[in-house]
Amino acid sequence: MILAWWNGLTLPDNIVRIDPDDAGFLYGDGLFETLRVDHGQALDVEAHLDRLFAGFPRIGIDIPEDREMLERGIAAVAEQAPRPVSRLRITVTHGAGAEPTRLIRAVPYSPPGEGMYRNGVPVILLPDFRVDSQSPLAGLKSLCYQMNRLALLRAEAAGAFDALLLNERGLLAGGSRSNVILTLPDGVFTPPLADGCLPGTVRRRLLEKGKVVERSLTPEDLENAREVFLTNSLIGVLRALTP
Repeated sequence: MILAWWNGLTLPDNIVRIDPDDAGFLYGDGLFETLRVDHGQALDVEAHLDRLFAGFPRIGIDIPEDREMLERGIAAVAEQAPRPVSRLRITVTHGAGAEPTRLIRAVPYSPPGEGMYRNGVPVILLPDFRVDSQSPLAGLKSLCYQMNRLALLRAEAAGAFDALLLNERGLLAGGSRSNVILTLPDGVFTPPLADGCLPGTVRRRLLEKGKVVERSLTPEDLENAREVFLTNSLIGVLRALTP
């Protein structure tokens, strides 16, 4: 039986029901986090909760649980998640009344194959999809995710794994579902948060270890890069092939 954690209760996934007046359903008013679960163990929980709890005050959400209780909910869902690999999602919305909606659930996930890690995956640059680095939602895992979804669908229709996006100033912001890293002659760089990229959890680890450095990047840098990498919590680090 697959379990979900819903508003403080652990229960079978298939009986969860969302109120049709929920602000997340009606307006995309909320935040989410996506974690990888390997054999019942959720990965990078602390980093994901750091980002989630940092986002709550920015959109005015105050959940009744403390961090430790949410960690227990994640662990309970992960333990019963489909094997060997699952995608666990935490969704928190303003809800339909006095209390926010909190949902944790997991579904099966198929990671990229070994050949994709070995050979790389194609990506495309979509210059007409612009990330607003000055938006109140910049840097948040917001449920208002339509632009990212449209960009990804455009990329997949073109046979690519992901779409690379620019910000309103023409600087590289990241992928539609990933952070981006460029290996250039003078170092290994990823866009800074000020350029509109998401503070990804894998990106965070690489920065903490000194593997990459923040620097604004241009489309010309992308053309001149020796290597391009995509990162997110589900794929880890995946080499990208630019056109």
